[in-house]
Amino acid sequence: LVDHHRSHSDIIEFSNREFYQDRLRVATRYDNLRLVNPKEPGVRWRNVQGESHSAPGGGSVNHKEAQAVLDELVQLVLNRGYVGTIGVVSPFRAQANAIRNACINHNELDRALIERDFLVDTVHKFQGDERDVMIFSPTLSKGMSSRSIWFLKDNGNLFNVAITRARAQLIVVGDLAECGSCDVDYLSKFAQYSQDLIKTNGDWVELEE
Repeated sequence: LVDHHRSHSDIIEFSNREFYQDRLRVATRYDNLRLVNPKEPGVRWRNVQGESHSAPGGGSVNHKEAQAVLDELVQLVLNRGYVGTIGVVSPFRAQANAIRNACINHNELDRALIERDFLVDTVHKFQGDERDVMIFSPTLSKGMSSRSIWFLKDNGNLFNVAITRARAQLIVVGDLAECGSCDVDYLSKFAQYSQDLIKTNGDWVELEE
């Protein structure tokens, strides 16, 4: 067995099943985690029905989803006063750039994020790194090109890296129905996994758009 000490069990358990053949033993001390709210599950999915478009430089971008990530950051940092470190990751550079630009244009949020070691980028920038809270923007929704879907299907290892960068909470901001019914096996399974977690946390009500 390999002991895992970094992440909330809700976060690492999916990867343990799908990528590590249940070889990990979760030994995380929760009193060392900067939890947003102890009543919330370690993985939370904010549902937003966006639309994916091919980006000029390649890949895909989903502007409504990018706006929803910005809204989630405003809620987390400015409204709820969360002070832990925060990162945002997406499989697509165009989506990461759209989210970064939205944050820069929100002056109050941009200033607050500096104090939270904020980084928004693709998975490669986060390898070997971690944050207390990570927001994952899958970008997948209606209109995504077959080329982008193929990229997602062929890079499950990058998804594994992306979601396991979070210590206290992973927040997914994306189209739950489209991700849940897509041909990207690990993503559809993860959508179901996130909903199963909500069912086991009956006192927590999920926010959806």
